[in-house]
Amino acid sequence: MDNERSSDAEGTLSKRDIHEEWRDNYRTPDNEHFYRMAFSHIAAKFEAERGAQVMDAGCGSCAKSRHLVDQGFSVLGTDLSDEALDMARHSLSGTIYESKIELRQENLTQVTLPDESIDYIVCWGVLMHIPDVVPAISELSRILRTGGRIAISEGNRWSWQTRTLRALKKLLRRERAEVIETEAGIENWEDTDEGRLMTRQVDPDWLVAEFAKHGLILMDRRAGQFSELYWLVPTTVLKKLIHWFNWLWFRTIRRPGPAFGNIFILEKRSSP
Repeated sequence: MDNERSSDAEGTLSKRDIHEEWRDNYRTPDNEHFYRMAFSHIAAKFEAERGAQVMDAGCGSCAKSRHLVDQGFSVLGTDLSDEALDMARHSLSGTIYESKIELRQENLTQVTLPDESIDYIVCWGVLMHIPDVVPAISELSRILRTGGRIAISEGNRWSWQTRTLRALKKLLRRERAEVIETEAGIENWEDTDEGRLMTRQVDPDWLVAEFAKHGLILMDRRAGQFSELYWLVPTTVLKKLIHWFNWLWFRTIRRPGPAFGNIFILEKRSSP
């Protein structure tokens, strides 16, 4: 991976504005309802004792960390961005979550935690923004103890949403991003007001195989949100319809292949 590209992406992810934008787009009542279901599923798959610590890798402003606390966990929230951690500190101050969430600045490509020091990890929508994803996977695997479990949520390059949008952009010649096909998936490099941002739709088979190199075995893969187009559509009615379909797919159909969001649960069986 080009060092300049990686540096540009890290610089963008470090800024406060990008985290505020994500908070405003995704931390809505309808999304919170979905996250409660999703994190209940993750907690069931972890099979952890109540009070066990989970690392929220790439915690941002700690919206997901709160859901982990609601599921009975204590949380170590880590993020590259000190600005995001500052947002988290302010949002947690004076709440019931403040004593349950420890915050720490970490770069997922160079984690300072010891080998096999973490029992459970959640990495939700984070690897998709890391150009050097292979070192990040290696580091997450390194700090996870043998027998520990990790939950990964990523966008699926083979989803109906990804395929349809790519076809429409090509047809209408409306592609604004630089699109790069890689072994890991499709990278979309876009110039934003905050800087250069990379978003990857991952190849699920590649992701599972990459973790397997470090002794992690896939236990479960299921759909997350079928579509995230609710933040693009112009009317409340359309947003509600997309959210309703997301809930229906998550609760009853569950098939990850057509869905944009995919949730992977992996267990570390051995060290490489």
